This record gives sequence, structure tokens and C-alpha cells, in this order.
Amino acid sequence: MSTLLDNLDSPLAIGTLQWGTTPVDKSIINPHGVISETEAAHIVAEATKAGVTIWDTAEGYGGGTSEKRLGRLLPPDTSIVLTKFLPVPWRYSHACFERAVRESCKRLDVKTIPIYLLHSPVHWRPVEFWVEAAAICKKKGLIQAMGLSNCNADQVKRAVTAGKQYGIAIVTNQVHYSLLCYNSPALQEMEVACRELNVKILGFSPIGQGLLTDGLTTERYESNRPAKMLRLQWDDLVPLRACLRELATKYEKSMAQIALNWCICHDVVPLVGCRSVKQAKDSLGCIGWQLELNDLEKLNDLALSKSTLQSPGWRRSIFVTLFGIVMIVCRTLDWMGYGIVKEAAV
Repeated sequence: MSTLLDNLDSPLAIGTLQWGTTPVDKSIINPHGVISETEAAHIVAEATKAGVTIWDTAEGYGGGTSEKRLGRLLPPDTSIVLTKFLPVPWRYSHACFERAVRESCKRLDVKTIPIYLLHSPVHWRPVEFWVEAAAICKKKGLIQAMGLSNCNADQVKRAVTAGKQYGIAIVTNQVHYSLLCYNSPALQEMEVACRELNVKILGFSPIGQGLLTDGLTTERYESNRPAKMLRLQWDDLVPLRACLRELATKYEKSMAQIALNWCICHDVVPLVGCRSVKQAKDSLGCIGWQLELNDLEKLNDLALSKSTLQSPGWRRSIFVTLFGIVMIVCRTLDWMGYGIVKEAAV
């Protein structure tokens, strides 16, 4: 298990939500079009060269076509892949969980998944039920360890306790972690729990899908999904963005690199989505240096408190259900022979 935890000390993690290859990914998930195989291969090479070992995917990303792409492109024995089980309401048994694990193994072209995550704790089955399912899969050699996603402090504690009971380690919790939510009581409580229980935090949306970058305009702000989800007002961002811009000038870095390095300084692995080599190189510019303590504290003070952990359960449940429907559509297209649009194959 120490090997897994050592690998989770990767300076950065690459997310592949937008690496699906179906017509749905082309028309809905990726408004700028799907990523070509050649571009994805160059991103893998660039990130691997920089020491990145963590690659994040899920069975729901492109109906599993994101997993297939990682299975084709990742160098063996040098990467740790995290994929996820989507607990939609119609999945209710340990057999459902095991079937999903086995299907992900096939798509990733592996016999064992290093870390298998519960994509959401929102389900009519308690989190302990899914921990037991993961432990069964571990005994069968299908997974090595379990991770969580979008879990609060209480859910993390319950999962770790269940893991000790059933014989599987809970090694990570993947949550929204950025300057947009740092001062949320729910997030800080979760962070304390994870530190105490040796559960590594992987932070998705560390730059707020563009909210904390140089390229944000009022037009892009209006269409930004995190801004809508978190009910952010433009004025909420002004002091924080001004500080990021000031520090970017001081360190000769981009605003995104400052925001990502801030995560690293908090011992959180930032999980960034990469659509191009240019984007990957910019993200990789956050490693190899560190913010000074006074600058870190300045950002801490200006951070907002808009955590997704505070979203009502019914809203999260609707999201999981809709995501599950999209997964089925993408998977059906893949089964019918439409799994890779021509733009993704080149």
C-alpha cells in the first residue's frame, strides 16, 4: 500500500473527462470538439516526462471511451490510473459494482485497477455498502485500493472505518478544491478528517474551469459552469483575481500556475483537465517552485467559501442520474460501432 501512497505524491494529476470519443462527446461534452489521438498521445508524453503519474478517468466519461483511450496510450508500469464507479439509483448490489470493475479493467486493458473510486456518495445505499463491495473486488484481485469522490468529513470517516472492517484501504478523496471554496467550513472539516486518516486529497477544478485564469472575460464568465453551480457573482472574484494577477507578475507565472501551486502548497494534488499540449505545458508550469508563505496566506485570506460539498443531496442525485443516462447513451453508441468519431481517430 505504501507504493500507492507514494504514487499519489505525483505533483499533478491529469483528468480525462473530455477525452471521450463518441458523437455525444463531440457535440455536447466537448464544445470545442473531441481531442485527436495524436494530441492525446503528445499530452501523455509531455506529462510523463514531467513526472506526472496520476491519470484520472471514469466509466462515465464518454461511456468508457476515455478509459479505452488511456488503455491505448499510457505507458505500462509508470502510471497509476484512477477510475470510478457511478452509483446511479438502478445499481443496487455488490454484483453491479463488480461488473462495473471488470468492464473498466477490459477497457483500460489491465488485470487490476490500482485505485477504484466511488464517484458520488449520493445513493440510497450507504457508503459502507460500496466499501464492502470494493473489498470483495480486492479479494478477487480486481482492485488494489479504494478512493472516494465528493465525500464530506463524515462520509470519509465512515468509509475509512468500513474499510478497516472489510479489509480495504481508503486512500484518496477527490473533491472540488480551489481558491473558490477553501474557506468553506464543510471543505475545511473534510480536509482535517483526510489529514488525520491519511487520505490524500485530489482537487478537481483547481482553476475553476477558467475562473482563476488570465483568459477569463465577462463573456466567458457568463457561460462558466462552476460560476453557475456555485452561484458566484463577478464582484466575488475581483479581489481574488487581482491578487492572482499580482502574484503572477511577481513570480513570472500565469494566474493558473499560481492557483495550481497554491493547491500543491496545501498538500493537495491538483487535478487538471488537458485538451491540448499547450494547456498541458501551462499546467506543468506550476511544479518545481513554491509560493512564499506570506503570499500563500494572502491567497488563503482572499479565498471564497463556495464548496460543492454544501450542495443539497437532491441536486447531486439528479446530476448523478443524468450523468448515468449520458453514460448509457455513449456506451450504446460505442457498442453500435460509433465509439470513435473520425476527428478523434487521427
